[in-house]
Amino acid sequence: MDNRRVRFINAMWLWDAPGGGLLGIGFTEILLIGMVVLLVVGPEKLPHLMRTAGRHYGQLRRSADELRRAFVLEADRQDAEARMQALRERRKQQAEARKRALEAAGEGAVAQGEVTEPVEETDEDPDAPPAVHHADPLAPAAPATPAASGSDR
Repeated sequence: MDNRRVRFINAMWLWDAPGGGLLGIGFTEILLIGMVVLLVVGPEKLPHLMRTAGRHYGQLRRSADELRRAFVLEADRQDAEARMQALRERRKQQAEARKRALEAAGEGAVAQGEVTEPVEETDEDPDAPPAVHHADPLAPAAPATPAASGSDR
């Protein structure tokens, strides 16, 4: 069976549902409204009217989809902010725990006569891979040493 025909049959079944169809209007009421529109507008202008109504309906759907997307993006942004705040709190707690552990280890080392150097705190991710620093390509090349060039004079 043709896909349009199946959709039409499904639409008829949904319109004649016990609780009423779309907005509580049954299929027979929609058919009656269609006949009245056909009589008022006329068969010549009906295709143009239907195209215009379809265009407006499409614009309405696009606007509704855009609004829905905006709500979803805002909800995702707020969720990301909440996760980032939780991550910052966890990092802060871990840094404080490390600091307390170093202070406790430092007190034990001072009691034993060892000297400890303070550890520098950073905001970098401790799980991130180390940064790779490349040489400046515009910097002058270092002079070659005799051992590196392979000549023994």
